[in-house]
Amino acid sequence: MNKAGIQYFVGGLMLLFSFYQIYIKEYWEASMYIAAGLAFITMGLIKNDVFPRQRTLLNALSWIFILLAVFLFLFLVRTDG
Repeated sequence: MNKAGIQYFVGGLMLLFSFYQIYIKEYWEASMYIAAGLAFITMGLIKNDVFPRQRTLLNALSWIFILLAVFLFLFLVRTDG
């Protein structure tokens, strides 16, 4: 499996786990896993060069998803417990 395929796989796993988090009503954690999963998937799209003309847009979008996942993680660490 190539590097982009691994990123699609990890992103898909995170999205599937986010559905489980929604099922057990942990919406904040679900949003973090959705953001992280989408970040992995957009990085896979960049590495596969699927949309070469929108490469800068995909880079910006992946950074937005990464930062969103980081901020959600820090928020959850701060408010949990």
